[in-house]
Amino acid sequence: MILERFPDVQRLSADDKLLFVSELWNDLAEHPAEIPVSQEILQELDARIARFHVNPQEFTTWESAQQRILGGER
Repeated sequence: MILERFPDVQRLSADDKLLFVSELWNDLAEHPAEIPVSQEILQELDARIARFHVNPQEFTTWESAQQRILGGER
């Protein structure tokens, strides 16, 4: 477990641990190219893109989904 390598983190309060996690997440978000992506995820994305190209009518755009959610369409 990685926490065993950082005993000081284990001693943080729950509030400080949440803050620490938040700061770690923000740091990762600032450098997305450094985040490793597994082969399984890349294969799944490729499969979804291929499915979209074969049957685009099965999908909706983000704008359309957002309109239904925020606009109250049913």
